[in-house]
Amino acid sequence: MGSRYILALVLMIAVMITWTLMFGKPKPLTPEQDDPAITEQTPPSDTTDGIDLGEKEEDSIDTNPLMMVQESPDDPMVRVRTSTYDITFNEKLAIAKKWGLIEKKENGSLRFPDRSDTTEDVPLNLIPETAHDCLELQIGNSYLQNELNLRHALWKVDKPEGIQLSDTQEKGTLTFTTTIGEQLRVVKRFTFYNDSYTVDLDLTFENVSDASEPLVIGGNNPANGYELRWGPGINADLLVHEKETGKAGRRGSEGAKVYIGTGKPTRELKQENALVTVRWAGMNSQYFSAIMIPDPQLEATYALDDNAKANESTNILVAAPTETAVLTIPRFPLPSQQKQTHAFRLYVGPKDDTLLKQVTAPNVPETQINLSKAIDFGFLGPVVWGMLWLVKGLHNIFGNYGLAIILLTALVKIISFPLTRKAHVSMKKMQELQPQLTELREKFRDDPQKLNRATMRIYKENGVNPLGGCIPWLPQLPIFWALYGLLGSAVEFRGAPFFLWINDLSAPDTLYKLPFTIPLIFIQIDSIRFLPLLNGLTAWLQQKYVGGMSATPATSNTQAKIMQFLPLIFVFMFYNWASGFVLYWLCNSVLTVAQQQIQTKFFHDGESETQENTPKRKPN
Repeated sequence: MGSRYILALVLMIAVMITWTLMFGKPKPLTPEQDDPAITEQTPPSDTTDGIDLGEKEEDSIDTNPLMMVQESPDDPMVRVRTSTYDITFNEKLAIAKKWGLIEKKENGSLRFPDRSDTTEDVPLNLIPETAHDCLELQIGNSYLQNELNLRHALWKVDKPEGIQLSDTQEKGTLTFTTTIGEQLRVVKRFTFYNDSYTVDLDLTFENVSDASEPLVIGGNNPANGYELRWGPGINADLLVHEKETGKAGRRGSEGAKVYIGTGKPTRELKQENALVTVRWAGMNSQYFSAIMIPDPQLEATYALDDNAKANESTNILVAAPTETAVLTIPRFPLPSQQKQTHAFRLYVGPKDDTLLKQVTAPNVPETQINLSKAIDFGFLGPVVWGMLWLVKGLHNIFGNYGLAIILLTALVKIISFPLTRKAHVSMKKMQELQPQLTELREKFRDDPQKLNRATMRIYKENGVNPLGGCIPWLPQLPIFWALYGLLGSAVEFRGAPFFLWINDLSAPDTLYKLPFTIPLIFIQIDSIRFLPLLNGLTAWLQQKYVGGMSATPATSNTQAKIMQFLPLIFVFMFYNWASGFVLYWLCNSVLTVAQQQIQTKFFHDGESETQENTPKRKPN
């Protein structure tokens, strides 16, 4: 069993890595590949109910970038600090520039520090420096140009000193206001909450003019009133060695995501769903999300703004640097001296199922928004969810995710013990039949069909299953894949300590940081990692005590040449893998060796009946 078992697991890893390289990241569309459903067509006329626009879309402000209000390093900034986040707004543009997560653990350290920074307790900021659309507001009117366009408006805030919520304050508000061309007043009112990753946003549009005709907020297309945007990109949650080498490891589904209430969240909508009311949209990184949730009554639609030119240089610090998630609210009229307020809810934080289930839609809490679907565990999702439930249950009892992984491994071994024992018996019988099979190969060397029939007859007469050696790892295959997906996507493991220097089960363990780097073909060694080295030693022991017992005369020479290099291969293969996964593999190898010894010593599995019934001679 041992040699086939190890070879099967190596093949599983190879398939897993290949799958990740081929399908791990969505390929951004080029302009030639853009979905026609997302591209708006400009109608020939430019008239709406109410005011006659009289100008064409191609004359919009996008063709006059020099007329826009430009961002400057000297712009006044407004800071909002609560127990869970540290936000910085650009007052002049009324957009978010930084959104750091600062929730504290019981020991006083950050729950979500920036892992790529060597400084301790640096908040993880989700907004890239190049992102200029985070909560930017754009109106679709082509006639709201120059001095009438929101991109030309200067905002003012009611609390320029910012907000810092104390432990006794449950919430606080921050209001940005601008007036466009003495016609339209726009107000952004944020409500922040202590001990929560949600922020409420109310957008108020007020017609301050005395015109007899209503002011229409929107363009030619009835579906295009105004846009609320987030992007481009979201900061990647990099490990130290990833930032130093410039090579990001495996990532889950990152970038823009939209959910319409059915199916799974997608990067962009198909043509038939282009005008469907969406439940939420936003940006995803490996463990975190920035999500905009509109009031369902607004009938918001979604568009993906993918600027391929923004990705001229690859920057691993930013995930999906070309993508911006856009919510579009249909156009609406505003009579003179009237106003409308539209509600949104923002969730900027970890993709934690418990937290996401608590978030509801603004004004209509009974609407199912299924925010937990932002967590994507891949094609083995149900198995991963079940494993996560089990591991979290063990963590609640023992208080350590590393110990939970060890107990999970032991549980899998106990459940699969009957299959393992049966496979061991089958392999022992196979060894006993090797002389007969060798004779058959010599006898029917020129007739493969007769050889196969004679071989199967011997197997049947002796009750041997030729595939019996593969049985033990079959139930472990989904566990193997599920844990791989879990450690790469479940935020519960991010920063989860095991013991001593193993302080993050989702990252490689570092026993000692080397003052130099050893460049190899696939990895760069800059640290001494204990778990991969110990795992290599365990693989050698497993090969020695398990592989040798199950080797057959027909295959032992070939397998021995291959397997003698496996322990070394395992060391380099797992060197930069998550320590939680290497811990699982290590425990699995140790338990496999122990199980083999127990089966041989106490159960006498695979011994012939004659051998078992023959009494042992007592020494004189």
